[in-house]
Amino acid sequence: MLGKALCLPMTIGSTTGGMVLYTACAIGKQPACMLFSKPIDSLAASGAILGDVWTDASMPVVDSLGDEFLDYVQTGMTVTIGEDGSVTVE
Repeated sequence: MLGKALCLPMTIGSTTGGMVLYTACAIGKQPACMLFSKPIDSLAASGAILGDVWTDASMPVVDSLGDEFLDYVQTGMTVTIGEDGSVTVE
């Protein structure tokens, strides 16, 4: 997952999930970004936020992109996240 855009439908809500995201950032093994078709749960979001605040890692997270997003995105496409949180996939 290192340096890749992780595109998933949702997160489950596990405290372990949040810690895994934080730990990935802490050891420099985080994905380039995480993109979700549905809302991210608060525990996973907190792990991503802590990874951003407590480490030098950058891992943008965008949620609620809709099911059409997952239908469209394919391996090998280029993903760009704008300053305003907009997501472009080419």
